[in-house]
Amino acid sequence: EFLQWIVEHKEYAPLYSSLVATMALLFSILSLVISNIISKNRAKKEKEISDARYEEQKKRYEEQLNEERKRREEDKHDAEEKVRISEEPYLVFKNSKIFSNSPSEHVILQMEFLNKGRGSAYEIIPDLECSAKTLDMKEFHIYRYGAVEDPIAMVGETFVICWKYKNEQKTLFRMTPEIRFKDASGRKYKQTYNIDIVDRLGKANIINYAQPKLCED
Repeated sequence: EFLQWIVEHKEYAPLYSSLVATMALLFSILSLVISNIISKNRAKKEKEISDARYEEQKKRYEEQLNEERKRREEDKHDAEEKVRISEEPYLVFKNSKIFSNSPSEHVILQMEFLNKGRGSAYEIIPDLECSAKTLDMKEFHIYRYGAVEDPIAMVGETFVICWKYKNEQKTLFRMTPEIRFKDASGRKYKQTYNIDIVDRLGKANIINYAQPKLCED
């Protein structure tokens, strides 16, 4: 009927043709817009997926690099530690005695140490003074007497440190001397001892295991 109406009203045919063409054009434009939106959404989604995969791969790559870097650092540390241990001196207290017990203001106490480590000790420097306590917990100070004559102790070699303190009949006390030194590569160590002087002759007992400790200063 619609077509018959158009046939009967031919004067409206161009208008309807234009309308149909316009609608077809609008439909084409709308289809194009919708297709473009769909394409953009698909492209955006594909980009998000691609970016997510890239970030995941990047994260895995960085984690792998970190693991390899950590493993290299651990291997380097282990190698350096093996070298350090092979060069580490270990100064062990051996014995002590009163070097001078004549009536005077000071007593001279001589101590002997032995290097039982795996490497030589260089630049041996005992503290200039150390603290000490009597049995009744009275504290006093003991001072280094002179310098170490030979500041290098090879493996198996002994060296002597002399101390002095006031002659006040102190025969039983505990002293805590500290010795600093270097190994063959220049690493700095210190050892702190707890030593009990047990009689008038200066005989002593070592109380602790004075492990060498690395230090920065």
